[in-house]
Amino acid sequence: MIKKSVLCAAILIAPFMATPALASIDTYTAFLYGSNETGGGDTDGFGVATVLIDNAALTVSWSIMANNIELPLTGAHIHAAAAGVNGPVIVDFSGSLTGSRLYDADLASITPMNPTSFYVNLHNASFPAGAIRGQLQYVGTAMAPVPEPETYALMLGGLGAIGLLVRRRQAARG
Repeated sequence: MIKKSVLCAAILIAPFMATPALASIDTYTAFLYGSNETGGGDTDGFGVATVLIDNAALTVSWSIMANNIELPLTGAHIHAAAAGVNGPVIVDFSGSLTGSRLYDADLASITPMNPTSFYVNLHNASFPAGAIRGQLQYVGTAMAPVPEPETYALMLGGLGAIGLLVRRRQAARG
């Protein structure tokens, strides 16, 4: 009887002992100004972009606030280049101020060690080469819990074992 009680207690406690993995989400910001554009941008325009790179889910998410520039946007991107230099597009935001998309190989080049080697810029009809622009700055890494399949399997196994014990007990009584 004591063995069954200990086994039952262990099965009940086991799912709560499993700890979920933590996802690493790197956060970057860019302060956007027309004066940062090479070749000239919208001098009245300004904004801020927040970029989240989730290294576990392999996604990039962004939220951009833009002021005093003409909308709609004709483009929004992250480019690879230092301040004052134009560079190739690394991440295409499809002209959207907010969104999320799957991670691609080029995104892996953005790391907390080199964020200023990349910039965000917004394009519109009046400024097709870029209305406002800003270099990325690393803000920090957030650790978010990610449920693991093993945790759920352990929990389901424990519930199944409890069910078997209850069934055996009822069969022994009946």
